[in-house]
Amino acid sequence: MKKTNHIPVILIVASLFVFSCSQNSPSHYFKNGNAKYSLKDYQGAINDYKKAIKLKPEYADAWYGKAICESILSKYDDALTDFNKAAEIDPSNKDIIFNRAYYVKQKTGDYKGAIEDYNIYIDRFKRKDDAFVYSNMGFCNYMLNDFEGAMSNINKSLELNANNPMAYKNRALVYFATGNKENACNDLHKSQELGFTKKFGNEVDELISEKCKN
Repeated sequence: MKKTNHIPVILIVASLFVFSCSQNSPSHYFKNGNAKYSLKDYQGAINDYKKAIKLKPEYADAWYGKAICESILSKYDDALTDFNKAAEIDPSNKDIIFNRAYYVKQKTGDYKGAIEDYNIYIDRFKRKDDAFVYSNMGFCNYMLNDFEGAMSNINKSLELNANNPMAYKNRALVYFATGNKENACNDLHKSQELGFTKKFGNEVDELISEKCKN
């Protein structure tokens, strides 16, 4: 089975800046972009974010929104460029760093780059209590065959949130890779009990069927 990971889509945070309400203002196009994003019209959203950026080149939220949509459409090179631009304009926005790690670096196999961003997210923004980022970082360690690092990060995630089905799934992958089938299957069943399928899809069900049937 192909190694995969999933993360709930994190909605674009609305801009806190106040602009003119005219139909030709940056905020008008930004709000239109957000509306199209919510309707899953990602290319339409990109077009509106571009209009906002043309009027206000340093509009970090518009660069960020554009990057999110481009990554959803698998335009990863464009997305990385735009995430970088958004981070340059607004280095205080933790979501830009987190989503650059997941939406581009992790999805394109740049696991080292993703880990670097996750560490920035943890250290710069004092997010040492974020269970989800440790689970994601552990998955990246696993993909790099750093099983010790993976286990450390995933266990940290579970210390922070013992009800995270993704962390149990990720730890199961590490257990399988290190030859501990019993613990792996126990974690998969725990992940299943905690609602992995409803939240993220059929990966855990498929792993149980493939690897945990006697």
